[in-house]
Amino acid sequence: MTDKTPDGRADTVLREDRDHIALLTIDVPESRNALSLEVIERLIERFRDCFADTDCRAIVLRGGGGHFCAGGNVKGMAAERTLGQSRQRLAVAHELSRLIVAGPKPVIAAVEGYAAGAGFSLALAADYLVAGSDAKFISSFTKVGLQPDMGMLWTLRQRVGLGQAKRIIASARKVVADEALALGLVDEVVNNDRLTDRALAAAREFSAGAPLPLAIMKAAYARGIHTFEDALRNEMDNSAALYLTRDHREAVSAFMEKRQPLFKGE
Repeated sequence: MTDKTPDGRADTVLREDRDHIALLTIDVPESRNALSLEVIERLIERFRDCFADTDCRAIVLRGGGGHFCAGGNVKGMAAERTLGQSRQRLAVAHELSRLIVAGPKPVIAAVEGYAAGAGFSLALAADYLVAGSDAKFISSFTKVGLQPDMGMLWTLRQRVGLGQAKRIIASARKVVADEALALGLVDEVVNNDRLTDRALAAAREFSAGAPLPLAIMKAAYARGIHTFEDALRNEMDNSAALYLTRDHREAVSAFMEKRQPLFKGE
């Protein structure tokens, strides 16, 4: 596990590689892994490294110290910001969201404890969300006079529908694991002692096929597949090219030879 940044400082986002899966852990337990600008920038670096690493097939994102992420650092909000400074900070957070939502590799969120504010937004950006039995989700933005960030207005509605999304955001109420599962906010709930193992298993499931079609799927959903014609246009733009890939030929050969294909993302 990497615990130092390139300049020798204690790392805020640890990486551990487990059989082609990168396990990223936000490690700022004293603030319940709050998303300072430093943490956001380190997450961006980590995701870019994982996407560039041909040995990495999927990513699991979790928090250390018993909590996923408490969101923005409220203490840091006491300092005044200009409009330009706020927009610049949002642009950095948006870069992280785009990497997760539209990036080429599957991202599984493993949430225990609190996922609040921007931490909630961060979890919602993942392709699949596994919650521990003590997970708690809070859209706390209205409590501090703000609206959701990092794309939550879109990602939350995608999971729970418009009515429930409005209710969760407006009320800033706590949604515990069992209710989150019933609403479709999370995909699975498991005991905390099984959380990382189950998230890693989900990552292996997501990365079992050829990488290129999955990357195209993620990008297409991020751009928007709103109609049947949107889906057909995506097929026309991408399917013919996929027929020409080495992975497709490898899959055909493996089928004929009755063996498992070895995909390389080519």
